[in-house]
Amino acid sequence: MGFKRKHSRIDVGRAGRLQRGALSAPCKVLDVSESGVQLESRLFVKKGEVLQLLIELDRGKTLSCELEVVHVRAPKLGAKIRAISAEDRERLIQILEDHVQGSLSRG
Repeated sequence: MGFKRKHSRIDVGRAGRLQRGALSAPCKVLDVSESGVQLESRLFVKKGEVLQLLIELDRGKTLSCELEVVHVRAPKLGAKIRAISAEDRERLIQILEDHVQGSLSRG
């Protein structure tokens, strides 16, 4: 029995950084939606853990949010976004909208 996502995800392939307390590790953000992300990282995590994620965007900008791990299949993990600032939520929505616009213009 699988679970249904509330939002569709888009492939982003962006560099990022996961942080748990004082421990920090690089990661690759594979895909993202308004409510969650799929990552690849060597950081050992367990379902239910809370992490900070920093995603590197274009033009030196970043996006930061708090995640809760919902599944792990090392080195990949899926997480839902627990907390995100209004400014970073706007950045995330813009990334998603840009992707949709790009898909439509190529289609």
